[in-house]
Amino acid sequence: MLNSPVWRGPARYAFCGGLLLGALGTAFVLLVAGSLVRLAAPPVVWRWALAGAVALLALRELGVLRFWLPQNPRLVPEYVHRHGPVFGPLQFGFEIGTSVRTYTPSALPHATALMILLLADPLAALAAGAGFGLGRALMTVGNLSFSGDNSWDDAWIAGERWIRRILVVAFAVATTAVLLR
Repeated sequence: MLNSPVWRGPARYAFCGGLLLGALGTAFVLLVAGSLVRLAAPPVVWRWALAGAVALLALRELGVLRFWLPQNPRLVPEYVHRHGPVFGPLQFGFEIGTSVRTYTPSALPHATALMILLLADPLAALAAGAGFGLGRALMTVGNLSFSGDNSWDDAWIAGERWIRRILVVAFAVATTAVLLR
């Protein structure tokens, strides 16, 4: 779908901009909701809850545990293009950036959402949202740059096991640093 001629030019950038805006919007909503959730218990309780949840998500990511995570595995709707070559992809990018309309192949975004909900200040939430949106945009642009062949997918499949391990270790180190501060 993204390799079709419709996704070239401004549509690609509108989609990526939508990804970023959607991720920032989600981070903001999590931050606001978290400010209410955090009233229910002292910070030490949330730190331990977060540590446990991130450990479970890391074990899921490594394939040690299997359990369902909330996500929406829908395909690209046919009406994406009805709003034109800019606003259609912008809207769809926004929806994917919020993770409302997408399948998430990794458990790590769920861990990030919990970190924003339970611990983040406004700057950290902004950075996490921007990182998520830009990361998704980078994946989109990277995939589109391979001219429609399957080399992007083939490269992912070939390195997926090691990439997942590296990402889990990096996430665990970052989470530990946040929890110990």
